[in-house]
Amino acid sequence: MKDKLYKLIDLKSIITLSMIFALIFGWFVNKVSTEQFIPLVTMIMTFYFARNKANTLE
Repeated sequence: MKDKLYKLIDLKSIITLSMIFALIFGWFVNKVSTEQFIPLVTMIMTFYFARNKANTLE
């Protein structure tokens, strides 16, 4: 359990999650359009989950 928590708190995870929260905030205050929001969040989440899956396979 501690290993999963430590992996969640690594720098790449923090950067990924902060980027998503920033995009969500920008979308709510109308600084990021829907045309920009959906592809960016999809791309970030795909990278995050693909990286986590690749790490578990090693």
